[in-house]
Amino acid sequence: MATSGDVSKGKTLSSWKEIAARLGVTVRTAQRWEQIAGLPVHRQGAGRIGRIYAHADEIDRWLAEGGPARCEPEESAPSPAPARRSLYLVVGAAALLAAAAGILAWVGGWIPGSRVPAIWSVESSRLVIRDSQGRLCWQKQFPHLNRNYEGEVRDKVLIEDIDGDGRPEVLFNFFPDDMSHSASSLMCFGADGRLRWEYRYGMPKTFGNRYFEPTYRGVFLRPVRIGGKLHLLAVSNHYVWYPTQVSLLSATTGRLVEQYWHPGAIYECALADLDHDGEAEFVFGAINNPGEGPGHPAVGVLKLPFSRAAKPAAPDTAFPPLTGGGEAAYALLPAADVSQVLSVLPTVVGLRVDPDRIFVKIPLPENGAIIYYLDFRLNTVEYRFSDNFAPLHERLYRQHLLDHPLSPAETASLGKAVPFDAAPDGNSALLKRFWKY
Repeated sequence: MATSGDVSKGKTLSSWKEIAARLGVTVRTAQRWEQIAGLPVHRQGAGRIGRIYAHADEIDRWLAEGGPARCEPEESAPSPAPARRSLYLVVGAAALLAAAAGILAWVGGWIPGSRVPAIWSVESSRLVIRDSQGRLCWQKQFPHLNRNYEGEVRDKVLIEDIDGDGRPEVLFNFFPDDMSHSASSLMCFGADGRLRWEYRYGMPKTFGNRYFEPTYRGVFLRPVRIGGKLHLLAVSNHYVWYPTQVSLLSATTGRLVEQYWHPGAIYECALADLDHDGEAEFVFGAINNPGEGPGHPAVGVLKLPFSRAAKPAAPDTAFPPLTGGGEAAYALLPAADVSQVLSVLPTVVGLRVDPDRIFVKIPLPENGAIIYYLDFRLNTVEYRFSDNFAPLHERLYRQHLLDHPLSPAETASLGKAVPFDAAPDGNSALLKRFWKY
């Protein structure tokens, strides 16, 4: 049986023989554990030609959570002696009555296994699920969560009926402390606490000539219907560099349907039917800052599924899509010079979709901000600065940190959102042509 220091934790087990060897049991026992105790085994393909596989770290986690204890012993007990059969019949009848009472209790919702998840908490590295009356449903112990888990993972847990069976599932954004041995993932538990599926964020990826390791953390999680079918939108930002993955998943299996890549972290998002076609679009606020430089605030709109908006990039464009494109609409907003001087990242810290426009908030130093209202094509409708902007700009100019005073042309330029066919390189020197200051 594997130990916590096993160097093979990240390996893939590609046969029942390897899975059974990892567990230290027979193949028959491993197969039975999958059927009645939720042993995490995956399949690629259907029917007899489908390939089975498992992840070693998932097997180890299942063992640590007491997976085998849910099973009956493999060998049958010997038949009772004739003299004792009557006693066994009495005990058997009592067991049947107890089972019937258990079923009634499950329907009535008063035993722990039947309680309906409604409230969650993450206590240290333990996920605790309670019903609406605060009674314990179940709990799971995980490896140490990342020290930044509380502040960086916006949607930590979602409790919702995502498969339409009338009982809620529990979705948990797992962000481990040591991502070199355990990947960040989205876990789906049934109402009874059994792991139904797990989706691992990210993948090895190359953009241009740069390779990125699959070290991502889940940030946002949104259920959405597409063509009447339930799906999940999961946003994961790269933990070190710029790529962000937006995953469209099947709500029932966790299977990846489509993915979109953005050149910078996504900080805000919303679902709204912008074109009134009966299907929601995914609206996000982000920073576009690949490579050197602070980049620019960005707002994007994605159709669902993403391929609905697929369009080829113009062959002669000066701003080719950096991570593949696929946006229905995309715009960059200006990076104020006061923010660059005082090292405030030009990102989106507030986003809201109103009936006829999109509200966007960009931070300025000393608790200031620029507020934009954009139409659904991401053109500026209205904008305004916080009251401290002009005095701050004047002070930095007098301190020789800026080389120019604030002018009406600069304030007008700062109100301009620039649409693009796809997300460009937000640090491109060519972007200076759009904002004159």
